[in-house]
Parts: sequence; C-alpha cells; structure tokens
Amino acid sequence: MGVMRYSRCQLHTQLPQTPPEDLTAISADDQRDNPLTRSLSAWLAGEVRRAIELAATPGDDENDPRLAKIWHARLLTRVRELPEATRVLDELTTSYDVTDDAGVSAALTTCRAEFALAAGDAGSAFAEANVGLGLVEGVGAYALLPDLHVVLALSAVRQSTTSTGLRFARNLGDDALLGRTAHMRGQCVWAAAQAFEANGGPACVSHLVERLISDDQLTQELLASQPAAAAWLVRLARSIGDERLAFKCVVRAESLTVKSWGLRSLHAAALHAKGLFERNPDRLRAACELYSDGWASASAAEDLAQTWSSLHLGQDRAVEQFKRAAAGYKRAGATRDLARVASKLRELGVRSGRVRRPMRSDGHRTGSLTDTEFAVANLVSQGLTNVQVGRQLYISAHTVAFHLKKVFRKMEVSSRVELARTWVSLTSDQRTAG
Repeated sequence: MGVMRYSRCQLHTQLPQTPPEDLTAISADDQRDNPLTRSLSAWLAGEVRRAIELAATPGDDENDPRLAKIWHARLLTRVRELPEATRVLDELTTSYDVTDDAGVSAALTTCRAEFALAAGDAGSAFAEANVGLGLVEGVGAYALLPDLHVVLALSAVRQSTTSTGLRFARNLGDDALLGRTAHMRGQCVWAAAQAFEANGGPACVSHLVERLISDDQLTQELLASQPAAAAWLVRLARSIGDERLAFKCVVRAESLTVKSWGLRSLHAAALHAKGLFERNPDRLRAACELYSDGWASASAAEDLAQTWSSLHLGQDRAVEQFKRAAAGYKRAGATRDLARVASKLRELGVRSGRVRRPMRSDGHRTGSLTDTEFAVANLVSQGLTNVQVGRQLYISAHTVAFHLKKVFRKMEVSSRVELARTWVSLTSDQRTAG
C-alpha cells in the first residue's frame, strides 16, 4: 500500500495540509468516527492531554494502526514523555511489519528524528532526519518535509553548522509557500528564527518573535511541541526591549500548563519562562530539575547561573550552574551553546581546560585542539568570516584570528581553503570510523 492510498485519517499526508481554521468544518459525524482527526484538532487547540488520549485509542478500522501508533509516539515525544514514547514504538515494531511500506517507514523515521532531538542527541537527530528526507522524496509524502526540516534546522544550529541551519530555514519558507506547514506553523517559524538569530543576532528576528508571541495559535502549537521555546522567546523579546511580549509569552506558557495539568515538560517550561522573566532563582532551579529534556535543563541551568551572577548572589553558585549547563550542552552535542557558556565561564575567571582531540587524515597528524580551536576550525571550514565565527562563539574577531593561527600550526595548513579541504576529509573519516 502506498502512502497516498490511505484515507483522510492518515495524519502524515492529507490532514496536516488542512489549515487549522478548516478543521472546524469537518462534520460532527466525521469527527466522531475519526479520533485521530480529533486528536490533531485538540493538539492545535492546545488541548495537549486530550490529543494524546485520542491518539492512544484510534478505534477506527479506517486508520492504519501503524500510523496511529507513530502519531501517538510523536505526541508523547513532543511533550518529552520519552519512556512512554519508547514503549509505544516498541509495541509498534513488535506487533506490526513496518518495513513493507515506504510511507510507514518515512513516518517512523521522522518520529525517530524528533525523538533523538528531544532526547538531547543533535547528531543522531540530524542523521535520522537526513535519512527521512530520502524516504519522503521517494514516496511523495511531502507533508512530512516541514517536520524533518525543523529537526534539521534546530540540530544544525545546536551543532554550530550555521550555513546548514540557514539552508533548512529557507526550506521551511518554501514549505510554507507550498501549504505544507498548516499543522506546525509555530514550530516552523521558531526553527527558522533560531537559524537566522544564530547568523545575524536577535535584532534580525524581532519581527518573527513578535509574530510568534502575538499569534495565539502559533504560540499554542509551538509551546506544546517545543516546551523549551517559551524561555527562548522570553529571552529574545527581552533582548529587543519588548517586556510586553515577554510577559505575554509567560502567560501563554502558564495557560497551556493549566489546560494540560500533570505534564512535567509543560510545567517545567512555564517555570522556566516565568523564572527568567522575574529573575527568580527558585523557579529556574525547579525548572532545571523538572525538565526531562537534557538540552532544556542545561538552558535553565544557564539562565539560573546568569541570574545569580547578575543579582550578585554568589559567584561560586553561578560557576557551578554554568558548569552544569556546559556538561548538559556537551552531552546534547550543542556546541554553539557550549561555546557561549565557556565564554561566560571565562568572564568569571574559569577556564574549561584543554580537550585533547587526536585526529589523523590520510596518515597526516592534524594535532590536538582545544574546544575553542575545534569550534573555530569547524566554522571557518564552513566558509564563515572571523566576524561571523566570533558572533557564533561569543568572542571577538581578533580572538578568532588568534585561535585560527594556532589551528593552522597544529593542523599543518597555511590557508582557510586548505583548512576546509583537510577538515572535510577529517570529518568524513571520523563518520566512516564511527
């Protein structure tokens, strides 16, 4: 059975292309017979718990049970109920054949990519999503492309591959023009905003931040699917000097928690957003402990450290939380965030030390780089200027040039072009070895 032969209840093809306002036009009889239709409608309305309950009991022979379970697992993944999502996926692979249909394989790979990112493994998320692109193109399930492009953009930004993040952000724009993003417009705007902000700073995404927070439907869908987005939006709204928008985001996060009480990721996100807005260490510490998403927990730890430092409540405590954030970002493969925290630790007089990176390419010893040197080499190899690299790593262009000289010496290269060529060969070798 090809993916396009399923009924309207197949959420990964026809339904997600239906604009949210058109969902109300589905007749009451259709909705009563289609729990998955009602699950999507509830999700878009911010009724997170009800959406998950409906996905768990599809109860309609018209629905492919494999796709129903994948949808259920994806919703659980989005609210970071990862053990339960794992259980559902295990049931799927134990009870059904998921290899005989390319459409099911594409949907399952998309789910796995989202799961890897939610579990704090940016590298695996990027790899899974890349596989998903090939499957989606092969079967023509183009409604899945925005989901994959979101994962690819976010994981690329976290790994400091800015040019790649921008490419997938532009793909999200194409998805929107083609009407593929109706079921996840908030996520798409947020992922694009992260990529553009990483490249050009907060000012260049002020219009996107305002749109995200001002549009209740966008915010609702985003915060249900990406809980950590609440604090990010508060931070960006503050950076562009709009306290009103920051406060509105806090209110929206708290409202979503009330509507879906008991989901820890939503509760943690509301605590994080409010703690950040109020500069309240107790709320931030509680969010840090409550998050099951390792990257989000590291983000809350970073905000807690920044709050303690700015309020002069103890440098030792700030350093401890910055180190906790650094460890969390490192586990998540979030090199961009790790570089930012390392910069803040340096400002407090703490050095992260040298990390040995013995690397060889075609028998040629390329040297041992520190974390900062490794990040500089990686970004320069993507074609970024010293100014752009400095913006990514939160250091000056002069400091980038200083580190780049050491990279050249250790890797025994004499130009940016030669570095890029060697780096591509090196990373290709590492992927093959892995």
